[in-house]
Amino acid sequence: MTNPNIQSMGLRPLANTPTMLDWVRKSITKAIIAGYPSTGIILHPSDWEAIELSKSTDGQYIWVNVPDGGVSRLWRVPVVQSTALVESEFLVGAFGLGAQLWDREQANVRVSEHHSDYFAKNMLAILAEERLAMTVYRPESFVKGDFTVASA
Repeated sequence: MTNPNIQSMGLRPLANTPTMLDWVRKSITKAIIAGYPSTGIILHPSDWEAIELSKSTDGQYIWVNVPDGGVSRLWRVPVVQSTALVESEFLVGAFGLGAQLWDREQANVRVSEHHSDYFAKNMLAILAEERLAMTVYRPESFVKGDFTVASA
């Protein structure tokens, strides 16, 4: 979301696209036009909830059959819910082609009772860490957006 070369959607008004679903679909198209078919959508849980709770004019849920639940997909692209995004922001992209995650050091877990009076209280301190980095090779394969920008 902080890479300055990632494409943006929602920073300019879109004509005739009042719904969240329209914003996401237009972002998928924007990534495809750049040559990168989208493999994932990241949404804040509150935004995914709003999409799933969308109803038609007759009160029927549009997106989900309540007894069965819904498949976490929009426009055939898998959806991942994450609180790492601010509510109303979303990210669409070709994650396998556009970026790579580097695992510099495997997960390291240490346990110690040598802190303050932990030994006397029969307590343990646990430290878990992992060093990761991400390289974005093709920023044009990602499209970020904001649902709060009013459409025209």
